[in-house]
Amino acid sequence: MNIKRFTLFFVLLTLIPATVSAQLKYKWSTERMDSRYDNGTEQTAAKIIDKYSPMVAPLQEIIGYSEDEYRSSRPESGLSNFAADIIRETAEKAVGKRVDVGLTNFGGIRTSLPKGAVRVYDIFSIFPFENHIVVFDIKGRDLLKFFNQMAKRPEALSNVYLVAKNGEIVTLRIGDKPFDVDHTYRMATIDFLMDGGDGVNLTKMARNKVETGILIRDAIVDHIREMNAEGKTIRLFKDSRVTIND
Repeated sequence: MNIKRFTLFFVLLTLIPATVSAQLKYKWSTERMDSRYDNGTEQTAAKIIDKYSPMVAPLQEIIGYSEDEYRSSRPESGLSNFAADIIRETAEKAVGKRVDVGLTNFGGIRTSLPKGAVRVYDIFSIFPFENHIVVFDIKGRDLLKFFNQMAKRPEALSNVYLVAKNGEIVTLRIGDKPFDVDHTYRMATIDFLMDGGDGVNLTKMARNKVETGILIRDAIVDHIREMNAEGKTIRLFKDSRVTIND
C-alpha cells in the first residue's frame, strides 16, 4: 500500500466511529420492578430451561449426608482414603475375589465434599473425569518398585500401611500382613493411572487385567446411597496408612 492510500485509509478508519456515534441516539427511563413482573415468562429462556431440566434434575438428588466438609491432601486424607477404599471394595464385588490394594490419584479429586446434604452433583464435581476401575494381578517384586515411587510422591492407597523416610520405605504391610516380594497381589485402580497418568504406569506390571467398566464416581454415588439407606452419615478420617517423613 503506497503512502497516499495508507493515509486515506487511516483517515476513513478514524472518521467511521465518529460518524456512527453521531448517528446513534440514546434514550432511557426508569421502571419500577413490582408484582406486574411476577408472572412474566421470557419464552426463549423458558424453552432452554424446559430442554435441560430433565438432564439436570438427577444431579440434584440428595444421596446422603456428610458430618463435615472434607478435603483431599497428601500423603493421606479422609476423602482420599474414602475414594481408594471404595475403589477396592467395588473391585472385589465386580470380580468376586479379594483385592489386596486400592489406588487412585490425588489429582483426580478435584474439590471438597460438602458438609450436610450430598448430591449426585457434588460427587460429579469431585470426580469429574471418565475414569473406570481396573483390576489386575501384580507380582510382589513389581509392586515393591511401585511402592518405592509412592515413598517419594504418594497417591491415595487402600489396605496398605506404608511409612517412608527421606524417600525410602521403612515399613510396608498389605492389610495386617508383612509385605512379601514373592507373593502375587491383586490390585484395583483407575484406567488413567494404568495407562501412565500422573507418571504412574502399571501396564507392563499388570497380569490378568479386568476392565470393570465402572466409573469411580458411579461407585462412590452407589456407596453413599447404601450408607444413607442404612441410616449412616459420612464421617471421614485419617488412619495413618501413609506416613512420609522427610
